[in-house]
Amino acid sequence: MGDKRYGPPKGSTGMSDYHQSRDELAGLPQTVAEKIPVTNTPNIFSYKSYVFAKNPALVQRYIKATKADVGGVGGHVVAAEEVKSIIAKFVMDNNGYNGEPIFTSLIVTHTGDDVAVTGIMAESVDMSVVDELMWDALNEGARKAAELGLYGPGQDLVADAFTGNLRGTGPATVALALPVRKDNASQTVLVSYADKTEPMAFNYYATGAYLLPRFNTGLVIAASKMKRGYIFDVVDLDTKAQAIEAGAHPRDQKALDGKMEELAKGLQEKVISLRGPEDLYDIEGLCRSSRFVIARIWSRNDNGERDSLGYICSAERLHNIKTKKGFTYGGKDDPVLLAFAQGDWPAPGEITSPWAAAPMVAGDCRGSHNLHILPMPINSQTSYWSGPIISAVTLSCNIHTGRIGAISDQFALGTPWDVVRQQAAQLAIQFRNAHGIKQPATLHEDELEYQEGWKERRARLEQSFEFRPAFTLGNGDGHSVNGGAKPAAVGAGKSETD
Repeated sequence: MGDKRYGPPKGSTGMSDYHQSRDELAGLPQTVAEKIPVTNTPNIFSYKSYVFAKNPALVQRYIKATKADVGGVGGHVVAAEEVKSIIAKFVMDNNGYNGEPIFTSLIVTHTGDDVAVTGIMAESVDMSVVDELMWDALNEGARKAAELGLYGPGQDLVADAFTGNLRGTGPATVALALPVRKDNASQTVLVSYADKTEPMAFNYYATGAYLLPRFNTGLVIAASKMKRGYIFDVVDLDTKAQAIEAGAHPRDQKALDGKMEELAKGLQEKVISLRGPEDLYDIEGLCRSSRFVIARIWSRNDNGERDSLGYICSAERLHNIKTKKGFTYGGKDDPVLLAFAQGDWPAPGEITSPWAAAPMVAGDCRGSHNLHILPMPINSQTSYWSGPIISAVTLSCNIHTGRIGAISDQFALGTPWDVVRQQAAQLAIQFRNAHGIKQPATLHEDELEYQEGWKERRARLEQSFEFRPAFTLGNGDGHSVNGGAKPAAVGAGKSETD
């Protein structure tokens, strides 16, 4: 890519350029004698000269979330604080483009062993520059992970090098345009991060709060655009299945790879737009499998047509990514989501409510199982066979200054989610122990993540199969129940009841 297009902003003095939320009470009266931590709320870094501007311009801003596993402690369990700090420092030291800051405000968090950088972008920044900064920051984190001896350094950085954007390189990343309005600077944004699972898991969000009144009464009683329903972009993520449907033989790896590469050219996606509630059955039908994911949700105008984008998730699968080793399946895709809340959109509690049923998702240990997802506070680790877990926070954003003002943890300790976690844990233990390697606890062999060992075993066993006459009993073919000679006739002093 040549010279880096990012670097320190003009006149930067390093960390002193940033206001940190952890210091926001300095000099103010303390209203509680002792602060009791109930969640691991992240520190907010805000670029002072922008977020405290007296007359901020009304411009288009974006919020962007990028997440990747660059190395975990104790296996794929939790991210190291030192790795998070290295990534944060790299971003803030190089947070400039054309002399202006790239991120006006940002947080660095982890969910399981995935590190995420979430921030508000200045309006004038080229998105490819931000992706380049994120790629290099995550690689810095991977180098630190290797130095610390963490497991799988650079696990999700599966592309050979940065080629212009993060799509198809391994990290999960999404961006959402913030509204531009004069009268109300506040915008609530929900950010959700999942580890040890796949993008299909987020279908529970989309087919719940945005489609069914039992999760969101606003679909029936709200006076906002919500009453018109939404438009859903459903993406087909399985280019391997698409390649087979296009004529490639499922056991011809060369033909499969060639067709998948052809399908991937131009960064195109196979997508259908459906309307809720009119297309309820079609949406539910498609979104019951891992193949189809609701990638974007739009509000509807007076004519019922597409209006504003308010929901986007990282709808991508890692086994579609080409590297020197071919098409890889290096992770269970561990998605990230951005969604607006309030106004024309569901409330935060409505968005997260589908998780109260403790549904099962694909992923878990070795990325090869179905298991009940665990809604956890932000900056939590995995446990019990290593996942799957989900976290969600809401950000109060000032769209005039580009500042993340405050954070709320939607799955915080001391809330009803404690009960959900207990139920999910009990269900997971029962389900996983009862089934072990058998389906439905274990995924279909096409979806097994670390499957080279099974491929070898399956190939060896396949060679020992042979064709024989179909087995039947009582047709004089000499076969018995155990494959030996015919059973002896009843008689010689024995009765049928002996």
